[in-house]
Amino acid sequence: MQNKIYRIITSLLLSLCLLGPKAATAAPTAPLDSWQSPGYLLKSFIEIAMFNEYSAQPMGVRKWTRPVGYYFVHRVGDQALHERLARMHIEQLAKITGLAMEPAKTPASANLLVIFSTEMQLRNELLQDFGIRSKPQREALFRDSVCLGHFTPAKDGSIVRGVVLIPVDRANAHAKLVDCIVEEITQVLGLPNDSDKVFPSIFNDKSVNTLLSGLDYLLLKMLYDPRIKSGMNLQEAAPVLKTIVGEFERNGWIRNADANVRTGGLYGLLYGGAGGL
Repeated sequence: MQNKIYRIITSLLLSLCLLGPKAATAAPTAPLDSWQSPGYLLKSFIEIAMFNEYSAQPMGVRKWTRPVGYYFVHRVGDQALHERLARMHIEQLAKITGLAMEPAKTPASANLLVIFSTEMQLRNELLQDFGIRSKPQREALFRDSVCLGHFTPAKDGSIVRGVVLIPVDRANAHAKLVDCIVEEITQVLGLPNDSDKVFPSIFNDKSVNTLLSGLDYLLLKMLYDPRIKSGMNLQEAAPVLKTIVGEFERNGWIRNADANVRTGGLYGLLYGGAGGL
């Protein structure tokens, strides 16, 4: 299985080399960073979207195919601040992906819960809200995680429910409240893996990114391109991804990704825009 995966990736990257000369004739105004290549985007998508930290085997594509109704659950203070931060990020995600993401009126009617809580309640929440029955697994997550996100896919790979747990006191102790909001809500859209191979990105635990990077922006665009279907395996998705990233290169989305992602969400709030903190 591993050899088959590597053959698919290698074949795909070799075919993308044909895009290089075309891109070179476009008279770029500035050199591109290493992540701004079709090959890097493909490897990053496969790493983040089609793997997760609990399995060495690739998964099928997982994504929302229905509107997302989110609800904020507050088990700690500073509700207005937490909602403002999370809502601004969700609005940016909706704009990037084209997903309908609207507040739900009740927890029961929501398919995405964003829970702001405390470290003291985390063990119980891993059982009650995440549904993790294994005590050793709950203890490992409690010990090793600052905040957590979890989604439930149907058999066809479409995501039907998501839960984000943010113990605010623990997040603040690590200076990661905003990081937690951004990373976990983004990951439950279908980009579940963390990897040191992908940089710069919120999905890299060694990266300094608090907010979405240009690379993250493109990964979301790739995942929610209508041609990428939930449940696609690596072999099915690879040629479609090749087409998409080739289009990204030709239409300037790769070159402009950093600038585009910085026009929305929490960038203006945290970095001096109108109404900044």
